Amino acid sequence: MQRTLPMLFILALLVIFRALGAAFPEAMPNFQPLAALFFCGALLAGSWRGFAIPLVAWAISYPLPLMFLSDSPVTDPAFMFPTLVAFAVTFGIGKSLAMRSLPTLLLGSISAALAFHLITNGAAWLLDPRYAKTLGGLTQSLWTGAPGAPLPTWMFLRNFAAANLLFTGIFLSARLCLPQPVTAKAVPSAPAF
Repeated sequence: MQRTLPMLFILALLVIFRALGAAFPEAMPNFQPLAALFFCGALLAGSWRGFAIPLVAWAISYPLPLMFLSDSPVTDPAFMFPTLVAFAVTFGIGKSLAMRSLPTLLLGSISAALAFHLITNGAAWLLDPRYAKTLGGLTQSLWTGAPGAPLPTWMFLRNFAAANLLFTGIFLSARLCLPQPVTAKAVPSAPAF
């Protein structure tokens, strides 16, 4: 139960913030705990469950943005593979930092958000015909966004990194606030007479 509560809490946050972000994309662009869920999944359970649980949550919540953003190229199924790779990298960063200090974990969550941004926006540069396949086009995909985009991509990175930092902090706080399991202490055996 101690490991389940923080994960359930952050899963609920994921669904809520994905719904809010999809409903209000210009007010809260990319402010969601998605990467934090994979990052913290590695901290909580570095095995396949730490990756599978967030993956199922993502698959369940994936249709939410599609209801509001059907004209976005990100809704193209071709973007799913780079997104899965970005999730795996995020999980790997979390797993590599699992036994580190709180400041290191928080910096790691920002690094994971940056890695996610680089992978997914690099894929957008390759797959989206609106970007020139030049260094300038790559810079555009990483910083300013596609022509006609309502918001620059640096805002998505900023919000994603802030959300990752915030939700990783919430997750770690929830984990610290839960009572630690009591382990049975060895009772010395009575002396034999």
